[in-house]
Amino acid sequence: MEKLALKEILARMIAHKADPSTPVDRRAVDAAILIVDDSRTVVRALQLMLERAGYITFFASDGAQAIALAKRQRPDLILMDVVMPVMNGFEATRALVNDPQTAAIPVIMMSGAERVSDQIWGTRLGAKGFLSKPFNTQELLGKIRSVIAVSRRTREYEQTVAPALTDEFRR
Repeated sequence: MEKLALKEILARMIAHKADPSTPVDRRAVDAAILIVDDSRTVVRALQLMLERAGYITFFASDGAQAIALAKRQRPDLILMDVVMPVMNGFEATRALVNDPQTAAIPVIMMSGAERVSDQIWGTRLGAKGFLSKPFNTQELLGKIRSVIAVSRRTREYEQTVAPALTDEFRR
């Protein structure tokens, strides 16, 4: 799998005439994703990739904005950078996972540093995955699909099967 620099990803998308002003066909939308990163280049590259794949995207530039936006918008997934001003990704992920309003929203952390300790720490805080920048597009989209699918199955189980099992044990 090839890794592409963000500039190359943008160049390839422009070469394929990806028009960011073209509205997304809402019938084809698979999920809403909150992108949290202080780099406009990273945000734009992710928006283009994800919207071409059928996702709705919106963004925040720091962890504090991400928490407020996640509570208002209820995204299906959050892509969270680690190093940001105001509140870093670790602090924001901890706050999101510990808040009942946002605890069910899966977080995938992203970082330019490939430190194993960051990946372990992110997972311990509750992140469902960790990706290194620059992204491999197929790996990124695969991870997103996988995490969203597990989240949806878990939510479906908690809403349908778990209550039925609890009722059965009460009898």
